[in-house]
Amino acid sequence: MKVYLETYGCTANKSDSELILGQLACLGWSPTSNLEEADLVIVNTCAVKGVTYRRMKSRLQELKRLGKKVLVAGCLPLIDPKCLNGFSAISCRSIPSLPEVLERMQKNEEVKVLFHSHVEKPLLPRVRLEKISAIVQVEEGCLSNCSYCSVRLARGTLRSFSPENLERMAREAVEDGAKEILLTGQDTAVYGWDIGTDLPNLVRRLVALPGEFRIRVGMMNPLHVPKILPSLLAAYESPKVYKFLHLPVQSGDNQVLRDMRRGYTVEDFDRIVVAFREKFPDLQLVTDIIVGFPTESEEAFWRTCELLERVKPDKVNLSKFSPMPGTDAARLKQLDSKVVVTRSRIATELCQRIATEVNRRYVGRTMRALVVERGPRGGFLARTHNYKPVILQDAKIGEEVEVEVVDAKATHLVGRIV
Repeated sequence: MKVYLETYGCTANKSDSELILGQLACLGWSPTSNLEEADLVIVNTCAVKGVTYRRMKSRLQELKRLGKKVLVAGCLPLIDPKCLNGFSAISCRSIPSLPEVLERMQKNEEVKVLFHSHVEKPLLPRVRLEKISAIVQVEEGCLSNCSYCSVRLARGTLRSFSPENLERMAREAVEDGAKEILLTGQDTAVYGWDIGTDLPNLVRRLVALPGEFRIRVGMMNPLHVPKILPSLLAAYESPKVYKFLHLPVQSGDNQVLRDMRRGYTVEDFDRIVVAFREKFPDLQLVTDIIVGFPTESEEAFWRTCELLERVKPDKVNLSKFSPMPGTDAARLKQLDSKVVVTRSRIATELCQRIATEVNRRYVGRTMRALVVERGPRGGFLARTHNYKPVILQDAKIGEEVEVEVVDAKATHLVGRIV
């Protein structure tokens, strides 16, 4: 039996796809890159934003019209179960149920298994999608209650995986040739709080593993970082840790942050950024912004722009607000769509200008970089000590090279091997 797997969304979803492939391998199913020859199509869905949510529903209907047998996986089944009529489904929280679901699907049953008892995902069989970069999902769920977020409806509350199992998973990946360990979760800052440990302890444990590799710590909610900040800064001192911080602020206005139920202020965000930059001047700062939240006034929007001008993040993941099923923010009176589009255009242009300005500071510098994959538009993608993307014309994946930065774009640096 051949299966065609489509994966959408975050790094955690990619990790879940590796687990799905691991289950399929144990069952003797073969993955195929040819949709036409597939006996089954599995769509590992994302529904974090309205545009993605609508894309998922459209894709499922498209596959249905092609006459394909489809299994829906990922977050969508838990965020909007009503859209699953006519489809079998598992979710990000029921991957171990895949063998049972497939057996019943082969009997032409429409089956939905959306929950499974808690399992240690690091212990499940896995087929890694990348040789050089290994995804290590450290936890699932979060401790926040953001008014706009649908992912918490899918992933649930915090469930941390044991440090012993994560260490073993990382060690095996490095022994298998991985050069990057990508720590991921809905909020890595709260890792371990439910099992008596924390993120800095885990990072220290992993950097102690033998071998040459680097660790990228994934997204952290500013609400929870202060509790671990001193020890986290100390853990980041290891040369094995990328000097990279993904800290989503979402808005530059404190009233909007309260309406979003983010639990921190703009000043809290600023203090975390200052602490990291004082310790690591070359820090790459990535943040997220939502434009057009229902209570965002014109003044609130400009305060967000002022924050971006002041902080100058290297990269901004910018989203137009979209009401998601089951969230409190969806019940608020929405802003005029033309207003949201205009604000999004202004903020996008600002972010691109700032990113280009920041990246130009690197031109002329010589830096060490790890070649991790082929570039999306040719050449090769390498990562510097602070996870900056550098495009090289000629390189070998997996090698660490000395590069001179010769040009800078808003999204990446351009380099040549010295």
